[in-house]
Amino acid sequence: MKAETMTRLTTKFACLMTALLTTISSSALAQNTNPEDRIAERDLVEIKRLLPGIYTNEEQVYFQENLDLPESEWVPRTELVVTRTGQSISTVTTFEGGRQIEARHDYTIKDGAIQVSAIRFGRADCSRIVTRTFDIFTAKGCEGDLIISPDGLRMTNGQGTFEMRRARTFKCWVSPRKVDGSYAYYNDLVVHDQGGRVWIEATDEHPRVGLKLRNVKWPTGVNRDSMVLYTYQGTDEDYSPSYVWADPDAERLAINTRWLQASCTTDDAT
Repeated sequence: MKAETMTRLTTKFACLMTALLTTISSSALAQNTNPEDRIAERDLVEIKRLLPGIYTNEEQVYFQENLDLPESEWVPRTELVVTRTGQSISTVTTFEGGRQIEARHDYTIKDGAIQVSAIRFGRADCSRIVTRTFDIFTAKGCEGDLIISPDGLRMTNGQGTFEMRRARTFKCWVSPRKVDGSYAYYNDLVVHDQGGRVWIEATDEHPRVGLKLRNVKWPTGVNRDSMVLYTYQGTDEDYSPSYVWADPDAERLAINTRWLQASCTTDDAT
């Protein structure tokens, strides 16, 4: 009786193992039928990790006059905010003057290629095909090419080519000097290093003051790139009476002009 039971159990075990191995082999074979799709899936994960953030062309706009470019080739200042929304990517583009365009970008994989469809104003507007070369992604289609790199984005459309650098966010505190000689205090003020600004409006005790951060990247010459913290006073938003600079990778900058004290620290280091 024991021998018969063992025989039945052995037979059942052998059948189960055969079925399991067949299932595993079939699954592995199915996964390997289109290796291009698997590569595209891996690349899509990297794109969705890389894209979210804040981007501006602050440096491009600042230097285009210094580079003696004809005004016909100038591009306006533009800011792009990219966020992950479920399986999609959402963007808000703010143009000079405050005009905004919101869009959703849906990604699919077909025949080993990443395809992205832009949904604007509630309808599919255009689509792109994405390819990868090392750590650079190129999306061709729509009104022009889009190049994605760890440093930022390069966008081409009817207005020209926009060099959009990725921003780092900072938290700042600001102490403007009051009329009695003491200092007011404001904290948790958020700016970014691609031309981000913050303003403290005037009160009966102190004037209007502001800060701006730039991660200056010189397009030509021998000047060293620098992180710069600018201060502003009053209604003049163009002239900075004082500023300090540090290494481009600095995590903290501080300044004391006697009429204003301020310090900014990267979000990661806060």
